[in-house]
Amino acid sequence: MWDLDDENEYLKIHSFNLKEAFTYADMRPGQTDKEKRERIRFAANHNFPISIPKVEWWAFRIFVRKVGNRQFDIENVPKLIVDAFCKNQIFQDGSAHTNVGLYDDDTIDFVRILQVGGERYLEDSTKVEIFRKKPK
Repeated sequence: MWDLDDENEYLKIHSFNLKEAFTYADMRPGQTDKEKRERIRFAANHNFPISIPKVEWWAFRIFVRKVGNRQFDIENVPKLIVDAFCKNQIFQDGSAHTNVGLYDDDTIDFVRILQVGGERYLEDSTKVEIFRKKPK
């Protein structure tokens, strides 16, 4: 349906990897949503673009690998990633990584495509690619 690799429509502005795979709503110490968002921002901060061209809206492609056979709800993966780049959430979190703020809110007005895939694997990891929709 959407081909994020179609450079006539979309442009990848950044990609990064996490050496972990997680979902939202875990309240254990060190695993809160706020702590996870900050780890996402920290990972994304490396080589993050200083200047971003005009954007119509944003899209994410996420691929997660998870060890073991414990239940892992893949639909709960993108929430933390999308929120990590939301300027309002960055402010609420008191994040040190304000430069990764891409949009004001995490609504459909700003983020319109989420492609998520995953598999069981030998180690946990998450690859995140961020695309901008080129203006018409």
